[in-house]
Amino acid sequence: MKYAIISDIHGDIIALENALKEIEEKNVDKIICLGDFVGIGPYPEECVNKLRSLGDRLIIVKGNHEDRVIKGLPEYLHDNKLKVTEKERAHAKWVYSMLSEESREFINNLPEEIIIEDGNRKIAIMHYPSNEKKEYYNFIFYPTKDEANYLFKKYDADIFLFGHTHVAFAKHYEDKWLFNPGSLGLPDYRTYGTYGILEVSDDNTNYNEYDFKFDYDKVLEQMNELDYPQLDVMKRLFFGTKW
Repeated sequence: MKYAIISDIHGDIIALENALKEIEEKNVDKIICLGDFVGIGPYPEECVNKLRSLGDRLIIVKGNHEDRVIKGLPEYLHDNKLKVTEKERAHAKWVYSMLSEESREFINNLPEEIIIEDGNRKIAIMHYPSNEKKEYYNFIFYPTKDEANYLFKKYDADIFLFGHTHVAFAKHYEDKWLFNPGSLGLPDYRTYGTYGILEVSDDNTNYNEYDFKFDYDKVLEQMNELDYPQLDVMKRLFFGTKW
């Protein structure tokens, strides 16, 4: 089958719509979303609705931003125990307030991980690998073979799809294929987003990375208009601006 792999949309409906237009031209069978489709960006509800409109073509898991919006933030994040600030809590509450009850229920019912089978290949789908306590491991942008074995040791699969780092990555280590499509909606000092196309058969695994343009300035304009909690931090960290 042929899959489009998207991740880390982060409430950026402009980027999502542009990416899906490109993806439709590539004749994919399924679209796999690796989570973090809300949070940071200005339009969480619109992103949820757009994804849901894909119907049976969509395979989706939730990420840490969906979890924190629905369940609330814990005192610490990640296994290196990053302390959560009150501003982060305020932002999560704002995102929650922007979601309809239907969208909240949709998010709440999403799995954190899925393993699907395509022919003789097992594909593990997740936002990021976690430990036995369901805590994400620390960021590793470009996992080595040993790091990959550690990160994915609990999963029985051949192909591993993950996001979270916002950095595109593709590597084949003997019995493992690792693919991270990067961030679709948060450009991090770039004016384009990224996604991947994965084709799987019994005797072949092929993956290609794609960049696409979207109206970067329009997204920032929308963020400024809404003026929501932690806006200055969001723009500085994820859009590379001090507006």
